Amino acid sequence: MAVGPDPIHASEWQVARLYDRVAAARARAVARRRGAMLDLRLDADSRLTDQIRFEVAARLTLLVETIARDVLRQAERVMPEGGPHSEFDPVVQRLHRTDALVDPALAEELVAQVRQGLISRALPIETMAGDAPSLLVRLSEAPDRIVAAAARAVLVAEGHAREAEEPVRLSRRQYDRLVWIAAAALRGGEDPAWDRALAQAAERVLAAQSDADRPGAAAMRLAAAIDARPGELPDLLLESLSDRQLGLFVALLSHALGVEYDMVREIVLEPEGDRLWLALRALDQERATIARIGLSLCEADGRRDVDSFAEALDSIMAIAPEEARRAMASLSLPASFREAIDRLEGAERR
Repeated sequence: MAVGPDPIHASEWQVARLYDRVAAARARAVARRRGAMLDLRLDADSRLTDQIRFEVAARLTLLVETIARDVLRQAERVMPEGGPHSEFDPVVQRLHRTDALVDPALAEELVAQVRQGLISRALPIETMAGDAPSLLVRLSEAPDRIVAAAARAVLVAEGHAREAEEPVRLSRRQYDRLVWIAAAALRGGEDPAWDRALAQAAERVLAAQSDADRPGAAAMRLAAAIDARPGELPDLLLESLSDRQLGLFVALLSHALGVEYDMVREIVLEPEGDRLWLALRALDQERATIARIGLSLCEADGRRDVDSFAEALDSIMAIAPEEARRAMASLSLPASFREAIDRLEGAERR
């Protein structure tokens, strides 16, 4: 006895829907060709590894799911009893499908956080204090209560990150955008009461966010509390690396240079290291300190060339601190001004 076609699956191939299927397939093909061409245009240094792609995608999904759940929970609290509500499950898929999550600044932040984590975990562990506890533990027990409290905050933030108890930290602008996008994705139709509930929910979620949740905030508070003197900075930089505390290393440099955390993180993550060596010379760091920092980062980041660094070390040390400070001066300008300068100079080079 012949078995008839399954009506559920057969319905996807109804004649009336064939045109839509062809159009959708054509759109997918165009998107794949565009993606392939963009990928071919990238040089090896610009391509992301599979590991970075996977971790960025996982972080983005976790981030969006967490925000959407928070908004939905708050919306259901303010919605009148028995009122309609949205389905959570399709939200993330809908945001991906509509390209609502395509944001260069967000992608840049997530990639930087993933790179920082990978390099931190790969840094060589070098015990500089003998059998003494790690730098952060010692700082958390410091007689200076401000330093101790800031160090404990960093330890707590690290513990939450390891246990995945909290989502990725973002700037206020990026977080605001994702909250409103999640609220829009939860609408599910025209319903003024539900729209008002979602708007109130988004505002409640945003109100719960503080500047302390931005990337590097805890480490920056600790660096400011320490306020390292020039003679203290080298050991702190080296110990932060030997303890695999790359975020604290960035924060210490950021505070010493008077440059934003995000910019210093970008400098530290660059595989060439040109601006990092200049920054260290601007702080009048000695050869042994720069050499140890460079070797640690070369061991942790496969993109770095240890031989090139060794060959350049004499030239790096020949740079006078005053010349290095002059070369790095533009980094202390406001971010919007720097971006405008980069756009103008980029246009003139074309």
